[in-house]
Parts: sequence; C-alpha cells; structure tokens
Amino acid sequence: MTPTSDIASLIRDPDISAVEIKLTVTAEQEQLVRQTVREENLKPVRRRVFFFDTRKLDLFDGHVVLRARLTSGDEDDSTVKLRPVDPAEIGLRWKRETEGFEVELDIVGDEPTCSAKLGETQERGEIEAVADENRPIKKLFSDDQEDLLREYKPEQVSWDDLKVLGPIEVEKWEWQPPGFAHEVTIEEWVLPDKSDFLELSIKVDPVEAIEAGGAFRALLVDHKLKPDGDSQAKTRWALEFFTGDD
Repeated sequence: MTPTSDIASLIRDPDISAVEIKLTVTAEQEQLVRQTVREENLKPVRRRVFFFDTRKLDLFDGHVVLRARLTSGDEDDSTVKLRPVDPAEIGLRWKRETEGFEVELDIVGDEPTCSAKLGETQERGEIEAVADENRPIKKLFSDDQEDLLREYKPEQVSWDDLKVLGPIEVEKWEWQPPGFAHEVTIEEWVLPDKSDFLELSIKVDPVEAIEAGGAFRALLVDHKLKPDGDSQAKTRWALEFFTGDD
C-alpha cells in the first residue's frame, strides 16, 4: 500500500486539479456490482472508444495515449493524454495558457500516478469516418493537441505510423450511494471477444482526497467488495487486445 504521506505530498501540488480514485472489480465480484446497478435502476451512458497507436504501441510505451470517444446523447471528443507525467516538467504554455488542459492524480489500486490531458470536441460522423479509414487520424486533433503530441511523443513516431485500435463498447453508470458524499462512477469496457473490464471510481478535489479515499474503501467493504482488487490498467488491457496478434 502506498503510504498516505506520499499521496498527501502529491495532492499538494498546485497544478493538480482533481484526484480520481479507481478500483478494478475482480471477476468473481462483478455480479455484486451488476446487482447494485439493477437494484438502483441506474441508466447507462453508452460510448464507443477508439485508440490510435502503432502496432508496437510506441506511443503508449512512450507515456502518450491518443483516444476518441463517441458518446450517446452527448458530444463526441478526442483526447491527448500523458501518463505518467511529472507536473513540474510540463511547460507553462500548457498549464497556464491552454484552455482545457488538465493535470490530475490517478490512484489505481494503491498506486498514485499523475496524468495530463487535452480534449477537443468532435462533430458527429468525424470519428466514424476515421474508424472506417475514410479520413486521416490527424484530422481528429486540434492544433494545440498536435503541438502537445509533437512535444511529448517518441521522436520516431509519425501520424502515418498510427492505426485505429477499436472499437471498445463502454457503458457508464453514475451511482449516488445513500450517505456517501461523492458520486461513484461504474464503468464497463467490453472488447469484440466479449471480455470485459469493470471499474469503480470517484473524482474529488485534491483537498478531499485522503478523507474521500478512506470513505470510498469503507463503502466498498459495506457492499462486500474488496478495496484491494485488481489494479491493472484498462487502457493497456484494451490496446494489447487489438495488437496481440502482431
């Protein structure tokens, strides 16, 4: 378990705008979560997610993720994400001058990791056109996103090297447990072979993170879930599925 003092020092970083605390649900406990979804009559938000990387995952291994999401009933978007990243090494152009740029602390299982991201909304049909190879991947990303990628990606990777990796079918539920101060996000990713990944998370202000993390663990115990469940990263799991035969 990562010492609380280590997390406390990270959340004092003024560049971090939010802390997301996540738990991967183990296979044997998935039915407990599904039961909660049914009992609370939660309605899902449906998404279709695509990633863009080389067949050898050079971007991912270089700590860069390119993603696009189709969202039912909401705007589609593209994102450049840096993970892990040291906030102190991010240029002031991004932290102070670029609208929409965010630095967050992710706590997955018991491991804290800083990440940064820059998103851009997309018009309907634009992501599908890229997925169908009728439009270049580069067209999904703004000038600022391209600059961010150029600054942080591995030097040898070009747009022409990137492939569409997806789709991943996603359902997301928002659950407000009685007496709990934070909304819990339940998110399930399903791959084309029907294998799935179920994750619970809360997102809080940095000043609330230590107390909220303890309350979240207590909530999970109350619902017979293991707070120290599998902490594998869903992005790596998904990317390796789409490149596993190469």
